[in-house]
Amino acid sequence: MSSLVKRIVSRLREMNLPRMSVKPPAIVTIVLLIAISVFLLAGGVYNIMMGPPIIGYSYGLQDQSWFESLVAIILFAAGFAGVFVSYKSTRYAYKPRQAAMLLLIGVALLLISFIGCESMILLKRG
Repeated sequence: MSSLVKRIVSRLREMNLPRMSVKPPAIVTIVLLIAISVFLLAGGVYNIMMGPPIIGYSYGLQDQSWFESLVAIILFAAGFAGVFVSYKSTRYAYKPRQAAMLLLIGVALLLISFIGCESMILLKRG
């Protein structure tokens, strides 16, 4: 049986088939890592393991509902987008108006994310 496998492998090598790259593009890897980070930060593992209620605020700071997780995912994603847009603004050094607009949008997204997260915590504390 191994001689058959050796013959098949040698035939394939003789055919000079083009090598295929299976490596995903860098942007796909980065977006996937950010999505996993946002999922973990927003308490996705807790929601899967504990099965909390869908709507309504829980009684303690240790508990969270699916709705709170969804809001946290949106706010964390807005924070990541703000950092990304602020970083992109540095590429427009020779277009100061466009750089300033991108920086303003990025900082606004960061502020919205921060204020939203803080207000969620204050709502839970009562």
